[in-house]
Amino acid sequence: MRRALAFPVGAGYSYNIMAYLRFFNEAGQVTTRSLDSERFVIGRSDSVNLKFDSEMLSREHLAIELETDGRFRVRDLGSRNKTYINGELISESLLNPGDIIRAGDRIAEFVDESAARTRLELDFLTPDRTEPPNSDWVKLAAPTSLTITQLEQLAYLAGDHALTARAEDIADTALAQALLTVEAERGFIALRGEEKTDLRIIAHRALTRDPNQSRTPVSQTFVQTPVLQSVAGRYPKTAGQIDLKQGFAATAVVAPLTYRGRVIGVIYLDRPSAKRPLAEASLHYVTAAGAQIGAMLGESLRRLASLAPREGHAWMTTIRRIQSTVPTVVASNEAFTSAFLSHPGRARCGDLAQVLPLDDHRCCITLVDAGGHGVPGLVQAASILSAVRIAIELSPEALSDPANLFNELNAMIATSSGRQIIPCTFLGVDLTTGKLSYICAGGAPPVVMVAPGRLITLEQPSLVLGVDKEYLYETTRVTLPDRFRTVCYTDGLVEAANPGDEPLGQKKVHEALLSADAFGTAEEITTRISQLVTGHVGRSQADDDASALVVAYG
Repeated sequence: MRRALAFPVGAGYSYNIMAYLRFFNEAGQVTTRSLDSERFVIGRSDSVNLKFDSEMLSREHLAIELETDGRFRVRDLGSRNKTYINGELISESLLNPGDIIRAGDRIAEFVDESAARTRLELDFLTPDRTEPPNSDWVKLAAPTSLTITQLEQLAYLAGDHALTARAEDIADTALAQALLTVEAERGFIALRGEEKTDLRIIAHRALTRDPNQSRTPVSQTFVQTPVLQSVAGRYPKTAGQIDLKQGFAATAVVAPLTYRGRVIGVIYLDRPSAKRPLAEASLHYVTAAGAQIGAMLGESLRRLASLAPREGHAWMTTIRRIQSTVPTVVASNEAFTSAFLSHPGRARCGDLAQVLPLDDHRCCITLVDAGGHGVPGLVQAASILSAVRIAIELSPEALSDPANLFNELNAMIATSSGRQIIPCTFLGVDLTTGKLSYICAGGAPPVVMVAPGRLITLEQPSLVLGVDKEYLYETTRVTLPDRFRTVCYTDGLVEAANPGDEPLGQKKVHEALLSADAFGTAEEITTRISQLVTGHVGRSQADDDASALVVAYG
């Protein structure tokens, strides 16, 4: 939890500060760090306040200092690769809420919760109608290719929003996440007005500056094209095509926000003066993010218009009650034994599990995470479990090749009016062939304990259900030994944080399973994992459900 800190600034005066940095840590997780000293140094030395292990940073790269008026000033400390604020090279500069700091190859957002975010007008758009050269446009209907890391980052866009959250709050959270994900330095999210080219900015980062400071403009045509033509784009394709004399940002990516088949706005991210272009992977990510953010904003506006019910604890209690009515079928037989644990989350819930032994040689395992998506998410998660059960009963071959089943589920969710992205892990065990078939659609990679001290991690880069209706899933298979244990878990388990905000992490889970005495019964393994979680979080409670599902054979 961030603290309000009082620093002495002159005779008898002090200021309460709610300022911190938001960035990706070495494990690729979004992390916050309070500016809890009057001089906060960033670099790669062990002696600094915030250390990044990167040769692109100097030992002491920059310092953020508290001024006497309560504001923060950043100073470059003579670094080799310099310091940039919102894409502009600086030696020193006062910080504004939402400013993006780039040191070497690392970026961080400056957040000051004590300062209200100013409204942004459209005067930063170029008045001309010139399109940036070397633009790469893609139709939204094209398949989207995302890495596993991007899938995890895309899921974070949904965040933790109350039922009655405003569109501005949802967009603000999502924009901050998107900027860090693609390593952009400025950006905004805007909703479409009554006229085709009218835009109303509801969230922005790094586009307002103090008087007399420069601000690189943004191409008006590039921003409006996604709204008018339902396309996403970026420019330029290579570093050699960057031209800082064009009159607008050096490199950018843009995508429409879509809701129920309509374009309702636009998300734009750029680097105003960088000589490194935004990668093609950024285009795929922002395309998918536009669909996700559009769905969240559309549903938020719809709920507020219909006077949604109260939020907070009462809402969480209601969701938990609904979750308890969904049957968790974790069955066992003489061949397969199973166990399921779930530590309830404080702020969101929705982990659902299913184990269906078909006979002594075949078993179907499914774990779904609807955390943070409310009633629509729970309904869709329960529908996934029902669809899997029915499909396996009607077509047993789906156990060994669930790709078509997932294609149909994905198309159904992606075209649903209340769609949510739903991570889902599926394992099909068929000992007649000695194979385990699996699809990991955005879920945490499960593991197979093949012997004491030996693990196989089931990695697979499949898209989260509900993002792209055209996406085609593929089945992956591994050979099974005579005896094994499958362990599936949700991201809430590895993200369960201790009082110091340190997540449990996948490494600690794997280390616990690699112990020589860990190769026990399904119940013994879930007990070991449960003790690991409780030992890590202490008396605190994880934000999300922390769940694990274990199936043992032999």
